Amino acid sequence: MSFLDHIPAVQPPPGEVSDLINPPSQAHIVSVLDGVSVTFMLIAVLIRIFVRLKYIKTWAWDDTTCILAALGSLSHTILYTEMVKIGYGRHIWDFPASWLILPQNIQLLQANGITYPVTICLAKISILLFYLRIFGLISKPFNVIVHTGGALLVAFYSAMVLVCIVSLNKCVGLESSRTPFCLAYSGPIVIANATFNVVTDFWILLLPLPLLSILRLRPGQKWGIAAVFGAGIGACAASLARLVQFSLNYRTSDVFWVQATNAQFTIVEMNIAIIVACMACFPCFYTKARECIQGGFTKLRSRHGTSISKGSSGVTDYGQWGGSPPSSKAVSQKHSRANLKAQPEPYVGESPKTLSQIELPEIPAHLYQK
Repeated sequence: MSFLDHIPAVQPPPGEVSDLINPPSQAHIVSVLDGVSVTFMLIAVLIRIFVRLKYIKTWAWDDTTCILAALGSLSHTILYTEMVKIGYGRHIWDFPASWLILPQNIQLLQANGITYPVTICLAKISILLFYLRIFGLISKPFNVIVHTGGALLVAFYSAMVLVCIVSLNKCVGLESSRTPFCLAYSGPIVIANATFNVVTDFWILLLPLPLLSILRLRPGQKWGIAAVFGAGIGACAASLARLVQFSLNYRTSDVFWVQATNAQFTIVEMNIAIIVACMACFPCFYTKARECIQGGFTKLRSRHGTSISKGSSGVTDYGQWGGSPPSSKAVSQKHSRANLKAQPEPYVGESPKTLSQIELPEIPAHLYQK
């Protein structure tokens, strides 16, 4: 095996040179994009859980499927982390031959064919279940369409998972990878999967539009729905770009480089779909957070006003202002000076007369009459 560590898995094409030590790779792009997308996705999911349990105090099937989709996205991220360690994102001529001889490495590089269909299916089912909670009682045809579409999603993505599981057993060696099944899995089946994703993404995005005119929405609610559809368009654009990329490069032999390019669109589509499923809880969270912040500022202002009123009434907090309380001697001297000022000044002039010496006015006689 040590000899194969220095031999490339395939010969490089004309104009290219094999580099087994420090080759160009898209692994860092995949890792950074995955880390950022998963972080925003987890924040959205935590907000949804908090709002549903704290304020709405209800739990539904769309919440459960959203949580499962988040767990699927996390498993997808862990899988990419392990794939990067064995060269995912490199050109195939930059792989040592010893890496691709091991069956477990080939199976690991193909395992995202399981995590992605499961995750994207759960995210779409969560959105459809949310549609049922909002519009299910308004229109019976809409109810039937959603149930039919959900069943179609589950059936198709379940089939994709089963095909991937079979490929992990049959498409491992160099010889077996050239069988009709393996050639179909790496070509037409992948294109069919990507096409189905694009069609169902746009279908889910446009499905509730005819019913929105029935609802009487405030301007703020309309802006919220516009934000949801904007995010949904972002997921659809990523899915469409992924389909175009697959269509242009699915026959190439440089599979791991192309897969890393497609993975970038997969990451964006998958995590935006989960975020869209959580956006209905954002307005409630924003309102409660704003009320909490405003209440905190109100308490701070009231406390500050109380401390000012205490200071103006003669109560002084010496420690708060960096001073020290006056000594007892200074206080006694201050009180002595205040008592001296309070004493009346000595009388200057004639000495006061006694009561017998004061001449009273004579009272008229008629005042004595009753």
